[in-house]
Amino acid sequence: MKLHVHRWGDGGRRILLLHGISSAGSGWWRVGADLAERGWTVVAPDLRGHGESPMADSYGFGDHAGDVLGLDDGWDAVLGHSMGGAIAVVAADRDPGWTRRLVLQDPALVVGVDLDEQLEWLLADFDGPMTAAWVREQLPGYHPEDARLKALALRQTTPEIVERTTRDLQPWNVLEEASRLPIDTVVLASDPGHGGIVPITIGEWLASENPNVRFRVLAGAGHSVHRETTNYDRYFEALLQALDDKEDR
Repeated sequence: MKLHVHRWGDGGRRILLLHGISSAGSGWWRVGADLAERGWTVVAPDLRGHGESPMADSYGFGDHAGDVLGLDDGWDAVLGHSMGGAIAVVAADRDPGWTRRLVLQDPALVVGVDLDEQLEWLLADFDGPMTAAWVREQLPGYHPEDARLKALALRQTTPEIVERTTRDLQPWNVLEEASRLPIDTVVLASDPGHGGIVPITIGEWLASENPNVRFRVLAGAGHSVHRETTNYDRYFEALLQALDDKEDR
């Protein structure tokens, strides 16, 4: 599938940014611009059925992984948020030469509740007018531009696509693939007390199981911290450290 992509910069290092469910590549606007200022070429696709990319007949992890692997290979880094983090794991497991480093931002590696609960949680995002004002009312910590872009992404995706995607991703569990990743990987988890979805026990287990994985928690950060006005600067500093960490393995 040919995905619509957003681009920032033309630096010597290349990074691919993968968004979460019911979002779009445009939601990386601030991260993309800030990385571009630091010498990165940044590419952020709209995943299938999201943003301006086409709809599809199937939305499983393998389908998404095939799409993003088709964009290019040899990335210096891939950053995946939420569902995008899980897709990045599956893609890197399929092709270890795809990227030199993974940064998984509060990745949805495993969803422990049943399908009905998943759908209830995800489809709640559509229980309103899907305007920027409504998004900011639900999520007052969002930057105004993120509220606008999130509302647009919701309208573009539709609840039907979110439900179909969620069903096709079952069973939602990529822990096995994550446990055998052969490339340098940083899990940058959000605070479970503020909406983070990576349990501390799972993050610590993964880091102990796979010597290529490091696990970090950004205290006080919500699930979509790259959209938050208050926590963005701390998040971006942590992201830069994850991208440039030369720690011996």
